[in-house]
Amino acid sequence: MSAESQYLAFHGVRVHFRMLEPEVALKHRVLLLCSPMISTFHWRKLVPELSQLGCLLVLVDLPGFGLSDCSFGVPRDSRMRASIIWGILDEIDRRTGAPMSMWHLISHGTGCRTALSMFQQCPDSVCSQVYISPELAQMDAQRFANGPGRWFDRNILDAAGFKRMAETLSGYPMDDYVLEKMRMPLLRPGAKDIFLHVLREETPQSDSVCGFCPVMAIWGGRDKLMDPREIRTVERLLPEAEKHVLKSAGHFPMETHSRALRDYLRGWFRYLET
Repeated sequence: MSAESQYLAFHGVRVHFRMLEPEVALKHRVLLLCSPMISTFHWRKLVPELSQLGCLLVLVDLPGFGLSDCSFGVPRDSRMRASIIWGILDEIDRRTGAPMSMWHLISHGTGCRTALSMFQQCPDSVCSQVYISPELAQMDAQRFANGPGRWFDRNILDAAGFKRMAETLSGYPMDDYVLEKMRMPLLRPGAKDIFLHVLREETPQSDSVCGFCPVMAIWGGRDKLMDPREIRTVERLLPEAEKHVLKSAGHFPMETHSRALRDYLRGWFRYLET
């Protein structure tokens, strides 16, 4: 992925993104929205396929994460994050001379909450929604053994602990450079508080996804975060979604099962073109 890093500031807080032009004639405008556990780097295996499908790609680090600023003033709720992401897409529309364009929203993990809020705010600007490994339910407090702070110290600050956690979630060993790209942004001052706040954010309300926009949800059969409670939440919030389970995948299919994910996305965009 050769696109250079770009930033837009909102109330003094910079948000990081990359834009990639399609290799063929432009057919779709696509947002690839990160979660706190991934950065724009982790979409790299999907980019060539989407580019060949005529997708203008905008890869965005969630405010407070990745290469986005992690400092005082970072928005603490999905609605504010959604407004910021729309601000980036509006700027892309302005730069490309296509104001009021419609976008396909592809998101991962807890970033899916922001995508839900984006649709709620501007449903007429959304062509379709794709939720990958969605985390929509509020984090169960029982997962924070001995408290959220100690959980973070044990699973994020400690390098060995992070490796164990990430590979447990993915279901497979992961290269050190991939893990480093995940972990390093979470070591910055202020990251711990923002990360834990996002995990504890309340579940979106059921009226967040009203409308007739095509929706697809994909998750791994080995993703330990997709427990029955999470699946019930997905069913409630995305009742009309086309749902697919990658049986052997975990929480990061863009890393471990990118070929299968590319196949689903290729079929999705070709379906939408008919």
